[in-house]
Amino acid sequence: MAKKWTKEEVMRLFELLIESSTPIISHQEFRKHLSRNENLFTNQVIREANGNIAYRSVDCDVLNMSDEDFWAFIDKTRYNDLIEDNAAVAILKMAEKLNLIN
Repeated sequence: MAKKWTKEEVMRLFELLIESSTPIISHQEFRKHLSRNENLFTNQVIREANGNIAYRSVDCDVLNMSDEDFWAFIDKTRYNDLIEDNAAVAILKMAEKLNLIN
């Protein structure tokens, strides 16, 4: 019987592949063997794994940092754009929740 992977195991595998710059997950030869749903699933896992990697890259004690030091720290990470995009989405979702926007 084949092993059923947990979500955490799949996520960690993709994180390792991404962090090691292994091109298999986006390679055309790999992707052509996946169904439409499997490709959509792979895209979602990649998106989440990238987010996990990005947030781990800036895991630090922000309570003892000035705003200037915090933004300098964020600017230095190679995931700066992803972190800022995710923050913008989170701010918009919170604004919707608080009925500040429609």
